[in-house]
Amino acid sequence: MKEEWNGIKILIVEDVESNIMFFKSAFKRTGATVLLAVDGQQAIEAVNKNPDIDVIIMDIVMPHMDGLKATTAIKAINPEIAIIIQTAYVLEHTEDECLKAGCDVFFEKPIRLITLISTINDLIKK
Repeated sequence: MKEEWNGIKILIVEDVESNIMFFKSAFKRTGATVLLAVDGQQAIEAVNKNPDIDVIIMDIVMPHMDGLKATTAIKAINPEIAIIIQTAYVLEHTEDECLKAGCDVFFEKPIRLITLISTINDLIKK
């Protein structure tokens, strides 16, 4: 899959090393700049330092600050940043909670790469 995302900045917020490696590998040849954060607090700091982030891929369950709190805080800073929340821990109301927090797209793990790429393409075209 060869995407042309030159000039696009993607922040990956994930605390599991194997998932980080998946995302880094997936975006390696896209031309996108990939930033990493391992918890919600680091994600907020990254957004404050990089106001030109286009897309955030946010996990929910992380140490220090979860993805829902981080999403709410980030949307308060910059409501234009597209946030994809992804989690393996899905309960009955998880998707509704994510949408209320401000996420643009919700995925249950595992995410199919083709679906993720297509979703990011749609979000960066808006």
